[in-house]
Amino acid sequence: MTDRVGQQLGSYRLVRLLGQGGQAAVYLGQHQHLRNYAAIKVLRAELAEKDRDQFLAEGRMLARLEHPQIVRIRDLVVEQGTPFLVMDYAAGGTLRQKHPSGTCLALDTVVRYVKQVTSALQYAHNQHVIHCDIKPGNMLLGNQHEVLLSDFGIALFAPSPEQLSTQEMAGTLPYMAPEQLRGKPCFASDQYAFLGSRGFRNG
Repeated sequence: MTDRVGQQLGSYRLVRLLGQGGQAAVYLGQHQHLRNYAAIKVLRAELAEKDRDQFLAEGRMLARLEHPQIVRIRDLVVEQGTPFLVMDYAAGGTLRQKHPSGTCLALDTVVRYVKQVTSALQYAHNQHVIHCDIKPGNMLLGNQHEVLLSDFGIALFAPSPEQLSTQEMAGTLPYMAPEQLRGKPCFASDQYAFLGSRGFRNG
């Protein structure tokens, strides 16, 4: 992906790269008028006109997720074929950055993290959303050191079990449940990934 630091997307100037993966890059963006900051997630693929409506519809569904432990999506834009999301900026970075692989955590810290993430997952599942990429790199730390679950970009909306069988495989391989590897994720797939995340494998 082209380095976009210094570019303008919507109302935001991209200040620096925060991280990147196979599907997108995330930048720190500053609003040109308000001067406040947000995380700008820029998807790698350009959208054809026929895919734009579906992207916006799914984005609107994700933006409705309102929970203290879920990163809020503030805006969703397709600009000259480039789709990007404007999200709350979590200055504390990810749990992967704070606790590198092999770190031994105090029991009360683990319990606090587990309670917050499971609360977010239960809420998402109640809204028929499967995250599909639970890992320490997608768990952020907010201003009060609270855990914020992020990157619902490949989340699946599952109003009925029958729809799950048609989904393609998506996620991060070391954390993926067997059924997710077969392209048939379910709500338990997130629980499987979270159990693996507590060991903070690579990801």
